[in-house]
Amino acid sequence: MKRIMTMMFLSFVAATAMGCGPQEKPAELVQLEQLRNSDESAAINVAAPEAYKACTDLTEKAIDAWQDGEQAQARTYAALGQRQYATAQAQAKMRDAQSRQQKAEAEIQDLTLKMDTLKAKQTGLEKSIDLMKANIANSDLANVENRIQMAMTEREKAVGVEAPLTQKAAFDAAEAKLKTAGELSARGQRDQAGAAAEEARMLFIQAYDAAKPAYDQKQASAQSAERQKALFSEAQSIVGPDYVVTDMKSVVIILASAFEKGKSDILPVKLDALRRVAELAKKYPDAAIAIEGYTQRSTKNDFEVSQRRCDATRDYLISQGIDYKRMMTTGKGKENLRYDEKQKANRAKNDRVEISITLQ
Repeated sequence: MKRIMTMMFLSFVAATAMGCGPQEKPAELVQLEQLRNSDESAAINVAAPEAYKACTDLTEKAIDAWQDGEQAQARTYAALGQRQYATAQAQAKMRDAQSRQQKAEAEIQDLTLKMDTLKAKQTGLEKSIDLMKANIANSDLANVENRIQMAMTEREKAVGVEAPLTQKAAFDAAEAKLKTAGELSARGQRDQAGAAAEEARMLFIQAYDAAKPAYDQKQASAQSAERQKALFSEAQSIVGPDYVVTDMKSVVIILASAFEKGKSDILPVKLDALRRVAELAKKYPDAAIAIEGYTQRSTKNDFEVSQRRCDATRDYLISQGIDYKRMMTTGKGKENLRYDEKQKANRAKNDRVEISITLQ
């Protein structure tokens, strides 16, 4: 009996020395459980149930492995669970952005319909006004003052589109006819004055019609130039004047030193600038976005790395609410080295993406 008791005691000591029972919970598992207990976890589960379920499965595997004393396996499952949680989180944000975009598109469609209705009413009113003018002209041909006033109205419209500058001959001819109408009216020659005033009106209309396309183009170009100027200025405020270039249509934002050599994860220090680029792109919803990725000269698999950098940048912009349909990505590898790598400090700058925003 004494021998049996001794053997049982020795077995207990050996079991204790071998660390039977659960060990301290791995930090990765603790972090994963904190994520799943966060306020946003329930919303992510609703928005991205498939991805969140995968996270749940990995969490359970991590707990089972920890309880079985398999610390390494528990850490692996927990790390995978954290990545799956991040995937579910990204999917939830993307679906939320898509929902908001669909709502906005529906509102735009409704507003467009209302605008079309108003335009139709306006067109009807304009036709009614034109018909009223025609009736007045036909019923009161002797009313010279009315005809002169109508010609003056058309004159002001022609002046408004710069006809005196771009259609000088036609405008001057209309001015001469209008002057003649006034002189004839002063001499009491009403019929001739009315006819001259009508000729002046028609000439002013012709001058207006001929001048308006060029005037509209000039106005559009001026507005485009102002938008380009504003876009360029705002881009400079994000990354600094040395990292923004422009042409007549596009503004190129250079996100230099945005990656570690050979890697495609965006450095945290650049995420705020990229977030601000997304906000800038939202202010110009009709603009196209081209993303080009680059590497420094000594990078291996440079085209593959540069394309991954483009994709990472695009995915981040999508997470910030930018429609993926607006964006195009191109990995350029070590082509077009923007910074001279003879200076060592410039090499990291070539680990970059260039984001072109092109106004329509």
